[in-house]
Amino acid sequence: MATLNPTHIVRKWPKWLAIACVVTFSFVDRAIADEPALVTQETIPKLEAARQKDLSEANDSSVSPQRQADCAAQAQLADDVIKRLQHGFPVPQWQIELASEVPPKSVRAEKEQLLARLKEIREEQQRDERLNYGDNQVGLDRLREREAQTQKVIEKLEIGEFVPWSDVVQALRDPR
Repeated sequence: MATLNPTHIVRKWPKWLAIACVVTFSFVDRAIADEPALVTQETIPKLEAARQKDLSEANDSSVSPQRQADCAAQAQLADDVIKRLQHGFPVPQWQIELASEVPPKSVRAEKEQLLARLKEIREEQQRDERLNYGDNQVGLDRLREREAQTQKVIEKLEIGEFVPWSDVVQALRDPR
């Protein structure tokens, strides 16, 4: 842990303020250092459970080949995230959440709810396009790309085509 030397802080500060800053920064530094370990300890068992469920679905012969492939891909994603966390590499929260997802037994059973939520998200994306991006071309391009991905998932679900669960989760994810 790095320590601050009060003499390097502005010399005109009262000594009590310099000491308070050093103590505060050391507590903040310790809290930040401990946080990833705690998150990893709580997250890895959840990821392991999701990976095991995905693997069992991927090896189930009563499941369609598309679903088997989807579950195998989800299991691989969970495995990759677990390994990166175990070795101390940073993993974005959205990747952890995506890897924790287990595709439902039947998307058809949840189709109407998924379509309703996806359409809400697409409307939010269209509203955001009009309201929030103005001259920000990069942000606008990203939003339009997400909107196109969301629309593609909606169309596939509506016509009954197979949609990888990871695509559904990505479309459902909050873009902000």
